[in-house]
Amino acid sequence: MNRIDCLFERASSIGVAIALMFMAMGLVVIGVTVLPVLGLFLAIPLFMAASAFFFAPRSKECTIY
Repeated sequence: MNRIDCLFERASSIGVAIALMFMAMGLVVIGVTVLPVLGLFLAIPLFMAASAFFFAPRSKECTIY
C-alpha cells in the first residue's frame, strides 16, 4: 500500500461517518413528522453504520510500529 493511501484513510472514514449521521438525522426528522415507524426503523441501522465508521481501526498497512 502506498503512503499516500494511508494519508486519507482516517479522514475518509470520518467523512463517511458524518455523511451517514446526516442521513440518519434526516430519517429521524422524517420519522418524527411524516412516517413514524418507517423513518425511525431506517435510521437505526444508519446510526450503527456511522458509529462503525467513527470507531473503525486503522488498517495494518498504515499502522506505525
